[in-house]
Amino acid sequence: MHNLKKNSPIISKNFKIFQAINKISGSKIKILFVTDKKNKLLGSISSGDIRRSIRKKIDLNQSVQNIMYKKPKYLFKQEKLKISKDYLICVPIVNKKKEIIDFQYSEVVNKEKKNSIFLMAGGKGTRLLPLTKKTPKPLLKIKGVPIIEKIILKFKSQGFKNFIISVNYLGNKIKRYLGKGAKLNVNITYVHEKKFLGTAGSLSLIDLKKTVFPIIVANSDSISEVDYNNLISYHCTKKSDLTICAKNKVFEMPYGEILQYRDQVSKIIEKPRIYHLINAGIYALNKELLKTLVKNKKCMMNDFITHQLKNNKRVFSYPVYENWIDIGNKVDFYNYR
Repeated sequence: MHNLKKNSPIISKNFKIFQAINKISGSKIKILFVTDKKNKLLGSISSGDIRRSIRKKIDLNQSVQNIMYKKPKYLFKQEKLKISKDYLICVPIVNKKKEIIDFQYSEVVNKEKKNSIFLMAGGKGTRLLPLTKKTPKPLLKIKGVPIIEKIILKFKSQGFKNFIISVNYLGNKIKRYLGKGAKLNVNITYVHEKKFLGTAGSLSLIDLKKTVFPIIVANSDSISEVDYNNLISYHCTKKSDLTICAKNKVFEMPYGEILQYRDQVSKIIEKPRIYHLINAGIYALNKELLKTLVKNKKCMMNDFITHQLKNNKRVFSYPVYENWIDIGNKVDFYNYR
């Protein structure tokens, strides 16, 4: 019998959305089941439900009942779960009163993924000077481990082993530390920027014939718990040309906001919270898009994305609820090291 109290995917109907996010982020099971006081199954919340709530900019202090799926799958005691995926599937077992009494899990098959991972590691890290005077930013250590190594190990834990790293500033130090990836049991190749090519220009140096698409592109100064398998699945399901990971950031205005209609005040909101989806610096993209880049020509990622939009390419956002840390300056670095 599964322990329904310890580490279970059950949450109370009184949970707030942000509490559900915290719970699902720390679990291998990417689904939660909402119950009442008697443990009666009321609904479920998947990672997809959470991503949709982020996209809609729903206040995360709202009840989970506002985003839960009200007709979740469940089994009775004698039934068997027939679904098997490459991630953990969990289905509750209920009694006649629809009270959860146990859980049934699918077999977990962590398959090796062939998709290429492109890590941008050529920047100077000027906002982190003097820390980056002799050490490239990707090799700065967080809790004793270089940032880029943490990123690679997170991809590896999800089955990705083929990496392309773009280097420029102090690039030889990165190459000496990582080599061809044998130490981490992954495969690493490098592209070399002879000059700084911006946040997208180094993609023009990729050997398209040796790269497996869709490719995931990521900055080497952001550490995240993103589900990269789900990102690829979402990208393909949407038939997207380019998918941008988007993180929800909340900003609290320090003043009262006046709402009005035709100069007449209708309402005052004290210190409103404003939700913005920001670019998390992680992308999934198709081969055809890279053919639009001019080799060795500087290109910023925002300009690259704008170009794709102007050419009517399918560009989607992928909301990220998982932990995401951007080591952009010394304050951020010292907060997390």
